[in-house]
Amino acid sequence: METNRETKKITTPAGKELELKTYITARERNQIRDMFYKNMKLENVGGKPEMSELSGEIMSQAEYKLIESVVVSYDGNKENVLDRISDEKPEEYDFIVEEINKIPGTSFTPAK
Repeated sequence: METNRETKKITTPAGKELELKTYITARERNQIRDMFYKNMKLENVGGKPEMSELSGEIMSQAEYKLIESVVVSYDGNKENVLDRISDEKPEEYDFIVEEINKIPGTSFTPAK
């Protein structure tokens, strides 16, 4: 069930308006977290579980899920946001990901 969330608008380096949600829900965070859990292997080291393997592909998948979860509109358009952002210059894409990672709960670093 989608609730109305506060959003913020910023201008990207390419001069396009980016509208972002100001937070992700626990459900969205947990879905992304589950992506990591399904793709990691744990080993028992000294009686404690430690991550021994993580698929690198999961980082891209999690980033795409974050874009889909957080970006409301790009350049005034709500349609195909991930595809349109992915078709931009790398600097534009990276700026958008950096802005998303500033939102609480969105930055995921694999456990050590």
